[in-house]
Formats: sequence, structure tokens, C-alpha cells
Amino acid sequence: MSIYKVGKTPLVWKQNESQTVTFIVTEDCNLRCKYCYITHKAANKKMNLETAEAFINYILSNEISRKEAVIIEFIGGEPFIEVELIDQITDMFKLATYERNNEWFWNYRISICTNGVNYADPAVQHYIEKNRKKISLSITVDGTREKHDLQRVFPDGTGSFDTIDNNLALWLSQFPGCTKVTFSSEDLKYLKDSIISLWDKGITDVSANVVFEDVWAEGDEVVFEQQLMALADYVLDNALYEQYYCTLFDDGIGGYYTEGDKEMTHCGAGKMIALGPDGKLYPCLRYKGFSLNNHAEWCVGDVEKGIDMEKIRPFITAANRLQSDSECLKCVYAKGCAHCQGFNYDVAETPTNFYRAKYICKMQKSRVYANEYYFDKLYNMYGIERENRPDNNREMNFLLSDGYTSFCEHENTHDCTVTMDHDTIAQGLEYARRHLLKPVFIHDKNRLNERTLRDFPDYRIHHIISAKFHEHAAALRDYKLVYTPEDLDIPAEGIHCIFNTSAQDIAHLSENMIKLLGSAADVTVNIHGLKSDFDEYAYLQQLAIVKDAMVDWERNGGIRHEINVINQLCNLERSSRCNAGIDRFAYAPDGKLYICSADYSRGYEAVGDCIQGVVVKNAHLLSKEYSPICDVCDAHQCNHCMQTNRDATQEVNVAPSYKCRKSHIEREISRQYQQETPRRTTHSIPEIDYVDPIEQYLKTGNRMSGLYKYRKEFKEVQK
Repeated sequence: MSIYKVGKTPLVWKQNESQTVTFIVTEDCNLRCKYCYITHKAANKKMNLETAEAFINYILSNEISRKEAVIIEFIGGEPFIEVELIDQITDMFKLATYERNNEWFWNYRISICTNGVNYADPAVQHYIEKNRKKISLSITVDGTREKHDLQRVFPDGTGSFDTIDNNLALWLSQFPGCTKVTFSSEDLKYLKDSIISLWDKGITDVSANVVFEDVWAEGDEVVFEQQLMALADYVLDNALYEQYYCTLFDDGIGGYYTEGDKEMTHCGAGKMIALGPDGKLYPCLRYKGFSLNNHAEWCVGDVEKGIDMEKIRPFITAANRLQSDSECLKCVYAKGCAHCQGFNYDVAETPTNFYRAKYICKMQKSRVYANEYYFDKLYNMYGIERENRPDNNREMNFLLSDGYTSFCEHENTHDCTVTMDHDTIAQGLEYARRHLLKPVFIHDKNRLNERTLRDFPDYRIHHIISAKFHEHAAALRDYKLVYTPEDLDIPAEGIHCIFNTSAQDIAHLSENMIKLLGSAADVTVNIHGLKSDFDEYAYLQQLAIVKDAMVDWERNGGIRHEINVINQLCNLERSSRCNAGIDRFAYAPDGKLYICSADYSRGYEAVGDCIQGVVVKNAHLLSKEYSPICDVCDAHQCNHCMQTNRDATQEVNVAPSYKCRKSHIEREISRQYQQETPRRTTHSIPEIDYVDPIEQYLKTGNRMSGLYKYRKEFKEVQK
């Protein structure tokens, strides 16, 4: 399998096992970079050796809990202005750890990021040679001359590119090429050429970011996206995805925050410790006064008294869920969105650490769009999967004709009279990408438009195709075949497929399923025409037969099949509901968006289009929280079909009893399957004595069923 670097973050030495300790050796710098966050540089503020010694003694004491390894970071201003001091501090640290027999004597790395102006100075080169095997050193160069000299200038305003460029060959002969590039509003247009120029120089590892400050003009996000997409094309057209790193591409960004994400922070403020020249200690250098413009610096102690743990408590308790407002917490682009706690503190209306600036929102969205573009094309061109795609069940079903293949609980009885044209498809694909909706082409059940299989190479498209067109589907990377009882002689080729049958044909379900499982690995079963009089006993018996066959297959060394109505629940700890109208929409041939395919076929009102977006009336009723019976139910394999609910109960959020009983019959079969197979599953399915979860609902609170009686135990079904 091919491995990509463009889209991955390089590994950091002992990333989760090391403590970062920062020495701010000077507040001065020999450059005046326009985007620099250190806005109050001072030529007369540098660290003395006594302060550094007191700090080393403190961090090596037993007063602080520390990890097994340490990263000693020297920073400024420009750190190499004080290279002799850095040399003395390094020697002092090595001697102190040796004398104490401290594990950090062996487990340390020195980290320095320099602007490279005086890199060739003898004193700098002496220090590098002395610590060659223990030092990681990067030079900040911004790419092309135009880009670099626009921002990275000397105090007199002249560009520093030539000075830095003259030192790059020496640096690259000593260290792997690694640099950090920052982009602001006026230099975005140089992004693609700058990254490529760095790669061409041998700097293979490029960490890049946009500034957090409020500098972004109207249209910047468009330039950013276009530059990233052009860079993606360059990488893919030249097959360079395995050769370089660029952190603007990241396979983990985009999508909603997980619950785990909400409990984390984006940066390490409070988990590191920074020493200022005057002996004060900070949770991060961004809390030091030289980078603050609105609030007082946040000092957490000093080298004499040590760390004031009361000042650290806010950093221990900080989390995305507390620092972000509801817009961020519910944002579909949230995962991987960067924010700096020190900057957030400085621009908050009150001096608080529980705030998040949002100046880069539009830039994050553009970065996510461009990443979707890159990874879609990486897959289409080279068949390489995005390894860390965020969990995203958002979907946009393209009904390519009104005679589309039935793919869910709703049965489409219409034949083709209108098809979706090329421009409508293209507009929908762009809408899907910008809203992180997975595009799924639902093809016509009786004909196949082959152009739609190949005309959109920039998008990763999933296809749902009638099994009768399986020969055409074989050329695709992502597709599901839809089977009916009439198609079972067509091999499923081990893929995930859909099997549509009817409530009237339940008596033949096991026969048909076992035949299909001879060639299919995963099957989603849809039973159309389900009504209140469906034969529950026959359904239970038919599922039991299929379950027994699956257990026998596994015990005899055969493959483990996945079937939604048999064993999907064994690995589901939350609802797999349809989510139509929330995270899933149907896009119809008329160019409009509907809550689901059934709404379109039945002539219900559209909820939007690709220009105006989507507005769903009473959208809260489509969520699990507003589905009272579902909220107390653990039959998570049930898809909670809004149309079935509306047809039977007149409410989209209240399921009919026969649908609940069907789902609980499946639940019982899943429980039996779990007991009879040796494979591990994520959770245990407990035994219950009811098949309608409304009983559980009636037990909560002071609810009473009055004259209505629902109870129906399994033994009544199993007689």
C-alpha cells in the first residue's frame, strides 16, 4: 500500500513522553517580521546565567512532576543573538543532570528555530558542532523571494531573503530540511510557489499556517483555497505525495468535534513551562507581555518561589468545550481548527482563558475544502485511502433520475421520466464538498448513464447501482449493488450490497439471504411495504435461520458476514438512524434539496437548493433527542425512518409499534448471535422481555398508558 506524506504530520521526538521547557533568552531580534506575534521587542532584555541556573535547579527538583524526556527549547526574539549564553545554559543543564544522575541526562533534545541571519557565524557553528547529535534546528524561510521579503525584513525595511538563502546550503548539510512558513493576507497569492520553492531547495518538511490575528480581507479565503488546490494538483500530477510534508494538508481535519475533542485543547499552554529573561515563569511564551497588546501578562510563578499551582488550575481545566461557543462546538469544520490560547486570552473582552477568537473561521473552511479536493483526487488517481478521515456520516444522495434505484426503507415505484443534467450534478457536487456531505449517486433502476460514472474526476463519488448493471460498476472504486430476489444469480463479488425485499416475501427471506451471502460480505436488508399486520413470527424464524447459517460459517473458518438485521447491533453503542434532514439530504433532478428521497417522490416541499442552502422546518423533531420512544431504546440498528413514522403515526418523531417490534426482533437475534459466536464485540446486549420500547417509555416519569395496552412479550412471538 502506498503511503502519503503530503497530508501527514511528521513525527516529533518522544511526542507524548517529553516535557517542553522554554528559555526565552532574549526579547530582541535582528529582523522585524511584519506578521510576528512578538509586538514589543526589547534590545535590553536578555537572560542572565544566574536566572537560567535557578530555573534548571528548580525543574530538576522534586517539586514538579515531569515526563521521562525533555525538550529544551531556546527562543527569542532571535535566540542566536545570544548563542554564547545558550551554550553556557546547555552545558549547565548537562552537568546538573549528570551530577543528579537524572534520566534527562540521556533523554533530552535541544530545539531551536532561528531566522538564519547569523547562522554561519563561528560561535553558532561551534555550538551546533558541539551538540550535533542532540539538537533539532530549523531556519525560517518563507519560500520565494517575493513572499519572504514581503514579511521578513530587517529593521530598515529591506528584505532578508538573500542573507538567509546564502546560509541554506550549510544548514541543509547539517540538518534535515524543516521550516515554518506563516501566511497573512497580502502574501497568500505566493503560497503555491513558495511551498514548491522550499521543496525544490531540499526543505522537505514544511510546517505552514495562517496568522490568527484579525487581518483577513474579503476574498482571502478564495485565494487561499485556490492556492491550496493548485498546490494539490502539482503534487498529484507529479506523484510527489510520498516525498514531502506540508502541514496545510492534514488527513484529520474537517468534521464535527468528537466528545474526546471537546475535552482537549488545541495547544499545549499550561503543559509546558517558559522562563522569561527576568526569571518569571509562564504557561507559554504567548502569555508573556512582549506578545500581548490588551491584557496583562499571565505569570504562573518565578524561579525563586516556583510555580503557583493556583495559576495553573485554569489551564488544567481548559477544554475546547469551555473555550468555544456553540457555533464552534456545532461546526462541521471544527476538527483540526487551530487556535492559540495565549492569543485568545489577549483579544478576549475580559482577561479570561475561557475564550476563543474566530478570525480564521473562513480560512479553516477553505483549508478543509482544499483538503477534501486533495484527498478525493489522491484516491481517484492513485487509489490511496485517506487514513484518518474524520468520522463523517453526512451524505447527499444524488437522485440521478426520478426512476432511481430504491436504496433504503422507502420503495421508489416511479419509472424514469426526468434525469439530472450535467450542470445540476456539478453544482451539487460543489455544494456537497463545501458542506462536507459525501456525494452518493443513486442511479436509475432500469438504465445507466455511463457519463456520470466518469465525468467528475475531482470528486470522490459513491455509487448505488442496480445489480443488473454490475459489469459497468466493476470499473468504479466505490459502489454498492442493489439486489432484489430476481437478481440473486448475479455474484456480489464480496462487496457491501443492498438487498431489497418485501413484507409479502418474508417467508423466503432466509433462502434469498443465504444465497446472497454466498458471494457478499456485508448486506443491508430493506423490507418494503411493512405494515401493522406483518408476520412477526415468520420474520423471527427467518432471521434465526440466517443467523444459524452465519454462526456455522464462522465456526467452520468462513468469513464473518455483516448484516444490519442480524449482527450490526453487536458493534453499535449509539443509534445508526437515518438522520434525514440533519446530516443526510436528497438532491433531486429538479436541482432542489429534500429531506429524503421519499419527500421528492411523494411531492413534498423542498427544503432548499445549492444556492440558498437548506432550511428545515421543525428540524429538531428529526433528532434522537426529540424522538421520545427512540430515546429510551437500545435497538440502535433501527434506521428510524421518518416516512414510516409519518405514514403510521402522523408524526415524524414517533415510530409505529410494528416498526419497533421489527427492530426488537432483530435485537433479540443479535443477542443470540453474540452469545453463539466467539468474536469479540464492543458491548453486551442484555436480555429483555418486551418487543415494543414504548413500555420502557411509559415506565419513566409519571406517564400512564390509560386505556391503551402495548405489552407483548417475546414468548408470545416465539410460540
